[in-house]
Amino acid sequence: MAPLAAFDVIDERQALPVRDVAMLRHAFLHGGVEGWAPLPEPEARAAPPHLVRDLTQAWPFASDTPPEIGEPAICHVRDVDWFPAYGVLAGPEGRVLRSAGGEALHRWPDLAPIAELMRRRAGVAIDRGVVFMPWGGGFNYGHFLLDAMPSMLAAVEQGFAGAAPVLAPRLKAWQRSLLAMAFPECEVREVSGQRVRLDQAVYATSMDHFLHAPNALVRRVAERVVAAVPEPSGARRRIYLSRRSQSMRVMVNEAALEAALESRGFTIVRPERLDAKAQVALMREAEVVVGASGAALANAMFLRPGGRVVEIQPANFTSSWVWAACRQVDVEWRGYVCPSPTDRREAPLLARARRGFRFAYRPPLDDLLEFIDAAL
Repeated sequence: MAPLAAFDVIDERQALPVRDVAMLRHAFLHGGVEGWAPLPEPEARAAPPHLVRDLTQAWPFASDTPPEIGEPAICHVRDVDWFPAYGVLAGPEGRVLRSAGGEALHRWPDLAPIAELMRRRAGVAIDRGVVFMPWGGGFNYGHFLLDAMPSMLAAVEQGFAGAAPVLAPRLKAWQRSLLAMAFPECEVREVSGQRVRLDQAVYATSMDHFLHAPNALVRRVAERVVAAVPEPSGARRRIYLSRRSQSMRVMVNEAALEAALESRGFTIVRPERLDAKAQVALMREAEVVVGASGAALANAMFLRPGGRVVEIQPANFTSSWVWAACRQVDVEWRGYVCPSPTDRREAPLLARARRGFRFAYRPPLDDLLEFIDAAL
């Protein structure tokens, strides 16, 4: 058996020559040399308010320091193998472009699945194309909205997507729906092969965990998406995004929380039961959204300016990405960090038996409800 391939992961901004966008686009259209171009944005707008209540002193972020705002670039590379399910672009002698493959590298530092696929001959050859889907975007709603879609928008805004096909792995219905809402002018070509040969590829570095340091690309994605749903009726709804059917992180007193919120006029929603367009439309009607940390809170980007999000974070699963997204769309974020984990036996047996169960936690309801009430 042939040995697995060895990879040399390179940082595009160090390994490729810098160009301006016009030169990069000309090179892409006419078979020119590789390079990258910065994508500058106007100065960030004033940030909306935020608030953190940490019962555990475990939140690892400075509550008075807002999340980083990234400065993505757009890159043009030649003679690469593209692995659609992973987002990875691998060039001659095992050169792997860090940003395109960043999410796969996070999951497999040795890129073992790619090494295995390198044994196979590329099944499809394409002259040139725009690549935008990272590994996480293939299955995670948040990574799709906040990594993949801004990366596609960058290529659209800079004139690359009109000059070549936009390439994607086989998409799910909700992904097709969101792309059609945001990019009606683009035709996305779904490629079923596991290894595809590209003479030229363009991609944005925002493919790599952009959700942790988003910029105004997120706001412009949201503006495109919400333009495809009816205007809000004027209702100011209170929405709770339930995770009771999710198995990974189990809030053992979620039923009691939902009952208390219903008495406060909240609608309890299980996002996985709604299609993408219905989720967006729901957010346009919402004034306050409450939910535990999870991909469904990426929907915060579709709230109207001035809306409020209360995110319940277990102390062993903290993050600032929802806050970061809210900042870009003028939505107020409030984070509640609660003790976690609790004894796994507190979770229902059925929840513990589900595939993917990680831990259970029990936020103190009286204190949590006081925090939520202050946001109403």
